[in-house]
Formats: sequence, C-alpha cells, structure tokens
Amino acid sequence: RGVQLTSNQFDFSLTNRKALKSGLIKSCKAQGVIPFASNPLDNGLATGIYTSSNPSGSEADGRFQYPLKVLDKWAELHSVQEALAVRVKTRVQRTSMEDREFRGYRGPPPKINTDITTTQIAMNYIVAKGCVPVVSIATPKQAEELIGCMGWSLTDEEVQELDNAADLCEMNG
Repeated sequence: RGVQLTSNQFDFSLTNRKALKSGLIKSCKAQGVIPFASNPLDNGLATGIYTSSNPSGSEADGRFQYPLKVLDKWAELHSVQEALAVRVKTRVQRTSMEDREFRGYRGPPPKINTDITTTQIAMNYIVAKGCVPVVSIATPKQAEELIGCMGWSLTDEEVQELDNAADLCEMNG
C-alpha cells in the first residue's frame, strides 16, 4: 500500500517472448515501470551459436547443448540472426566511415564494434523491445561481446524480421 512499482523483472528473449505476447512489456512501459529482461539469451538458445548445423556451438568437448529437435525448431530464427549480423556489420562499418569523413580533422570518431555477432543481435533485440537486459557474465570474452552491443542498434525493419522469424518458429514448434 502506498508503494509504487518502478521495475519488473521477467524472462524475455528471442526464443521466449511470452512477456511480449502477453502484453506485459507494453503494460510496464504504459505505467512507467522499467522492464528488466532476465535470461535474455535463454541459456544460450537465443544466441544463434547453437544451431541445427552446429549443435555443439563449436565447443571443444563436442557435446550438444540442446536436442536437435529444439535446434531445428529455431533454425529459421538462427538463419535470420546470421543474415542480420552480416547486414548490421556492413551498416555499422559504412556509418563509421561516414562519421570519420564528416569529422575530418576534429578528432577521431568513437570506437564502435563492427564485428557484429548473433549474440549481439539477440541482445539488441531485447533493447529494441524496450527492456533492460539482465545478463550473467562469467568470462572476459563474454564481457567483451556484450560491450560490443553498444554504439549501434537494430532498425525497426530488422526487429520486424526477427519477430517474423520467431513467430514462424513458434508456430512450427
């Protein structure tokens, strides 16, 4: 009583969009509540690293993180993530070059990651949906990859492509 909710934390990722489909994210934003997305990479499934063509994620031990049936279900989404990583990389590189040319002699442009990964696509999707991702980082490599999410974002069209692919995967599941 008398206490206002300022944030709400729930599971949300490209492969677990229940909070989006139920209207929870929209409701949070409408009420001024900050939506925090727990498990934004869905234990690795949303990263695009584990795919039906690479079920071990190129891990040295060769163990499959997920059953092939699960990876097959998300194959279309993983393909879209891979294509977007290439497209976003090209866009970010072009923008970076244009910034350099525009700045001329006024100093160096800010360093922005141009090695876009499918994991970064998944993280920027969460941000594009208006959520703050809550990520567990266990290694310096993971930290570097997450830092690489900064300085660029997905376009509305790219977000829609991901939504369409995820919708298709959910229907096929």
